[in-house]
Amino acid sequence: MAVLYNIEPLKAMELYYDGEHNGVWNGDFIKAKKQSGLDIPAPLREFLEKYAYLDMNKGQITFFHPDGIRMVHLSTDSGEVHIMAIGTAESIGSDKMFVGIDLGTRDLDIAFGEIDDENRMVHWGPSDGVTLDGLMSVMFVSALFKSSDKFLFQGAEIDAVLKKHGAERSLIMPSGGSTQHTSINFDEDNGAFLIAEYDEDGGNVAFLHVVTRKTYEQRKAERFATVTLDELNSLFEAEFYGNALHCDFAHALDIQLEIIKRLEQTNADDLELSDHYKLVGRCLWALNRLEEAAEWYDKAGGIIKGSGDFDRLAKFYGTMAGFYAATKQYDKSNEMFEAELALRLEHTPDNVYDIGMVYRDKAQALDDADGDPDRVIELCNLALEQFQKDPHDSGCKYEIARVQQLRGKAKRRKKELLKNSGK
Repeated sequence: MAVLYNIEPLKAMELYYDGEHNGVWNGDFIKAKKQSGLDIPAPLREFLEKYAYLDMNKGQITFFHPDGIRMVHLSTDSGEVHIMAIGTAESIGSDKMFVGIDLGTRDLDIAFGEIDDENRMVHWGPSDGVTLDGLMSVMFVSALFKSSDKFLFQGAEIDAVLKKHGAERSLIMPSGGSTQHTSINFDEDNGAFLIAEYDEDGGNVAFLHVVTRKTYEQRKAERFATVTLDELNSLFEAEFYGNALHCDFAHALDIQLEIIKRLEQTNADDLELSDHYKLVGRCLWALNRLEEAAEWYDKAGGIIKGSGDFDRLAKFYGTMAGFYAATKQYDKSNEMFEAELALRLEHTPDNVYDIGMVYRDKAQALDDADGDPDRVIELCNLALEQFQKDPHDSGCKYEIARVQQLRGKAKRRKKELLKNSGK
């Protein structure tokens, strides 16, 4: 371990979030390129890919989603200036400005656009040397100071503090392009950021901000120490739903367990917790940790059964029917399907879609288990009977086609079985 000196803001963000990301999907950059011809600079693209939906992008400076980025072409005495409008910033007094990048500059200098009462850009001006890198440094330092305890040192105290952290004053240099004259440094041994603020000449450290964080080993054990509950929910949704086809269920499980820990510490509503318990069960199911999954599902079921909420209970029975079918506990699966069906027929007999879905799911589970094709066909017919009561509903219309395919497959399997049996 050592002190990392004068690190780039994107590296600092990586350390701050312990490698967690929640940002813009690659397809959105492709779409922006096709529709607007935008070549988003690499540093901005990396920020949006990793941190667009985290608190880092929700402060006084906010970068746009790719579909909100626009080009502004200005005619000046020196020739054409091409500004890429990338976000907004709030200055002192809460006046909002547009933030842009001057694409004609080597270091991607920042320009600010004034906004009129109708939220239109009316005037662009330079920022006196602030670069995109420098602006992201400001974003990082602002988020860091807001989220953690910090200590300010000056004068003779600075050398003593640097010595304590094993840091060399001569190696701390201002971040390139930042008019804030700051540098971001990180003590890996103590897990602390050292933010050095220089005087106007840039030759001396005027202030040293030490943001105390957990030690490296503690942060390894508590991966989400700097992530808020809202961010945890966003991270889970991005992994579990947004990345559904390639979900890292182990990672999703870690996030969900942290969410539950925080909710339980704040005495959250039991029904809210039951939803999270079910998600833990689903992750464990996907990881083939079936006994643990069953325990979490039971924990959720106990709350839901006592709530008197029939719709939640019906959905829970459906979830458990799928779980038991997938784990080859067919009697239990059938029991859960029947329980769900009974609830729906009793409470919402006119909801043909949900009732049809019970028959369809039951038919699918039986077919997946190579069960009796006649029974699969029978269940498909019952599902179709429900869906065809409202054939213009988009959901019913879609499911009619799916169930017809499933029924056709069962008929072909029945024919093949008869052929092989010699009948």
